[in-house]
Amino acid sequence: MPDQEREGLLDSFDGESEVAKHTALEPEPQGFKEMYKKWPKATFCIVGNEFCERFSYYGMRAVLTLYLLNILQFDNDNATVLYHGFTVIAYASSLLGSILADGYIGKFWTIFFVSILYACGNVMLAVSSTFDKTSHIHPYLDFAALIVIGLGTGGIKPCVSSFGADQFPSHHTKMISIFFSVFYFTVNAGSTISMALTPIFRTLPCMGHDSCYPLAFGVPAALMVLSTVLFMIGSVSYKKVPPKENTIKLAFVTICGAAFNFFWNWKTKREHWMDHCLDNHKCENDPKCMALAVKGKRIGEKCAQQKFADDCKSLVRVTVMMLPVPMFWALYDQQGSRWLLQAVEMDSEIWPGFSVLPDQMAIVNAILILAFIPIFQSVIYPLVEKCGIRATPLRKMIVGGLLAALSFAVCGFVQLRVNQTLPDVPPSNTAFVSIINVFPNCNVSVGNNMIGGIVSVPANNSLIEDKVKKIDQLYRFNVGSKSNVTFTFTYNGAECFGYADKPHIVQKEFEGGKTYYIATTPQGLLSDTSSLDKPQEGEGESSVSLDFLLPCSSLPPNVTWGNNCNETDNTMETSYNGTIAACEISDRPHCDPRNKLYGEWKHGKHVPLKSLHSNASVGTRYGHQDLKPGTYQLFYLLNNQKPGVDRTPAESELQFAQISDVVLKITGQGGVYTLTVAKDGNLLDLTVKKNVFNVHTVVPKNHVNIVWQLPQYVIITAAEILFSITGLEFSYGQAAPSLKSVVTAIWLITVAVGDMIIIIIDKIVKIDDLAVIMFVFGAAMVVVIGVFTLMSIFYYEYVDYSTAEEEDSQDNHAYEEVDEPVKL
Repeated sequence: MPDQEREGLLDSFDGESEVAKHTALEPEPQGFKEMYKKWPKATFCIVGNEFCERFSYYGMRAVLTLYLLNILQFDNDNATVLYHGFTVIAYASSLLGSILADGYIGKFWTIFFVSILYACGNVMLAVSSTFDKTSHIHPYLDFAALIVIGLGTGGIKPCVSSFGADQFPSHHTKMISIFFSVFYFTVNAGSTISMALTPIFRTLPCMGHDSCYPLAFGVPAALMVLSTVLFMIGSVSYKKVPPKENTIKLAFVTICGAAFNFFWNWKTKREHWMDHCLDNHKCENDPKCMALAVKGKRIGEKCAQQKFADDCKSLVRVTVMMLPVPMFWALYDQQGSRWLLQAVEMDSEIWPGFSVLPDQMAIVNAILILAFIPIFQSVIYPLVEKCGIRATPLRKMIVGGLLAALSFAVCGFVQLRVNQTLPDVPPSNTAFVSIINVFPNCNVSVGNNMIGGIVSVPANNSLIEDKVKKIDQLYRFNVGSKSNVTFTFTYNGAECFGYADKPHIVQKEFEGGKTYYIATTPQGLLSDTSSLDKPQEGEGESSVSLDFLLPCSSLPPNVTWGNNCNETDNTMETSYNGTIAACEISDRPHCDPRNKLYGEWKHGKHVPLKSLHSNASVGTRYGHQDLKPGTYQLFYLLNNQKPGVDRTPAESELQFAQISDVVLKITGQGGVYTLTVAKDGNLLDLTVKKNVFNVHTVVPKNHVNIVWQLPQYVIITAAEILFSITGLEFSYGQAAPSLKSVVTAIWLITVAVGDMIIIIIDKIVKIDDLAVIMFVFGAAMVVVIGVFTLMSIFYYEYVDYSTAEEEDSQDNHAYEEVDEPVKL
């Protein structure tokens, strides 16, 4: 699930208004009508801007992993690394946005310029997705777009909410609180709606493809352009607070200077190492100290820099306690990568006729977080207190961290079950071989010279490997790099078409690390490798390859076959090698493939058949086509366009004819199958007109329902409440008032560091099993929480800055009223 709750809290913490300090304080309006009259109308533009921006960001990120897999064609590991690399940019760049807004050009111009950059990145990604996956612009334009988007979203992340609060007088605390509530609701609304809709846009067919990433990226791009326009509409009415002192830079320079002086002047003893930042400080030369003197203070009685040094001590103290936080994000942010990859390998049909897309599961976290916040505040925390256990922030964080580890343990156990439907990839010295019997009424016995023994393959059946049913009948040969294996086929049955006269010996060469099949059919023996790749489009599909062995002599005579049935030579009967369409008929008795296509096998290649008779023939081998669950009729589909014409053919230019007796049924999701279509009879028996087919299971369908992901989402959401929200409140509350913005920036950096941990672990620890990866991250979190528990024991007392904030505000106000340095 995206991190809108995390950002909503950061927004509320980073929103102190600085307006109206030099004007007479008007009493804050009371009641809805009075508040509405005094409400800054320009904030509606800011709220609209935030809704569109969050829709754009989360909508794009929801489908990003699947785009990396299916369009840019990265493997699971590299797609995970790239996804989290983008997140690193998005959160690390928030520091640059803070520095730019606070120290140089102000919030308004930062939001304006960065939003234009942000929108350009979205448009670049949408344009890039319109190109075919084989285009040379991939992945370069995509990467450039993602970098620009990451810089854009990070650049405006720390600015928008505080800029909205700047529109209110600083003493209108109730109105500011209402604004943040509306702002937070907008963040959640935009992100949740986009996570529901954008995956649907992805599944729509467009531009000749089964998926529509141009629409999935185009809508967020349009929303980001609209976001920029909405923000600029209110520009004439905004209160634009000019940039002031860059607190992040000042804190960094102060801490680094103290560390340098500590090591350089180590003989000079100070109460705290941070006090070394004052080694060369003199109040007489410092404008802030002099400003306090103007307000009636005596030089040395209250040193402004000593106060800032004390504030930096609290910052260091809090930062040390935040060291374990990145590990939590390393777990939490995998909801958009590895948890999504797990969902792709699961059955997404909740009940008949209703399915959830894998990239929509993140909505569960968004809904639960809104439900859990009041439950924890009004029920769980009071119950814990009644049991005599003080629910301190650090204790909450410890429990939250352990819950995060538990969620990954649950995810790992779910993945162990999912693994049962994943293919077994043979090692480099082993070949897997399956035997397919396409004969409808002829049993086959098979022996070989390497393993020995005879296995029987009943009519219209195959040797399969189905881990769900605990069936393991594949031949497994230790072949080294390459080896020849001799098979002996013996046929027995009433309709073996003369093949039962004597055993047939066939020799095949196999290579280690590959999976093969040998199909025995009335037209002869066909052998090829099997693809083990399950569909990853996330649309509930199965993958079907097609071996088409019908000879051209058996094709319907009323169709002009063109160049799709040219014979290779006079002695070999050739099968059809044009386009074959699959048309779904579950809800209709007949199907016109010109109007409704669900899949097409194109570009078939001729493969020789090892004939069991004296005559030879050629079959056609088609690649894999992804099909959704349903019942399909197969059709010959011919395009009679003139040569050189490149456009979608008109209906009058298409010819089709149904392939009789072949009905393909796909049940479930995620299976990999080989469909073999043959003629029921040998080539010499011209009286046989019936076609036969066999569906061989290469990889079983998904059998674990996606509902089993709900427990891990429930647990990680509870962990977020306890660890993330509490941790941010603790860090913000324990930091000095002058350094609240610095704490916010550091908190955002912990997210970037957490995603960097994912990348580092993925590159250093090479683990293919997703279940093991989940257990590794869960165990790492337990170790980190153990260290955090020890750190918490030595955090003796909590600091209360409630009274210090008013005093700091008065001192800062004193400094701001000094137009020129005062000489004493």
